[in-house]
Amino acid sequence: MTHRRIDDWCTLSGASVEIRQQGSIICSGIVDDVTDDGRIMWVHSTVQGRRLFEKADFYQAWAVEERVGFHYKATRAELNTAGQPGHGALPEDSAHTSSTAA
Repeated sequence: MTHRRIDDWCTLSGASVEIRQQGSIICSGIVDDVTDDGRIMWVHSTVQGRRLFEKADFYQAWAVEERVGFHYKATRAELNTAGQPGHGALPEDSAHTSSTAA
């Protein structure tokens, strides 16, 4: 499975994520809650319990989700590399959003 960096945290409630900071994985788990403005997220990890992460602290959310109807906004860099060797292609009809289906 390939993880994708998700800039819009508001879309991640209930998703399985990895939280990264400066390229290192800090935590992985299920998004428990996100503030309305998408700047703060709580992740429940079976190892670390419930943790709070703020975008202001340079955390990034990387997600893989197999739920039907899961939608997220891909990063601009990801959109620019789609279809290039070594990078996944986005469906033609989804210029700025992607969804996965089981």
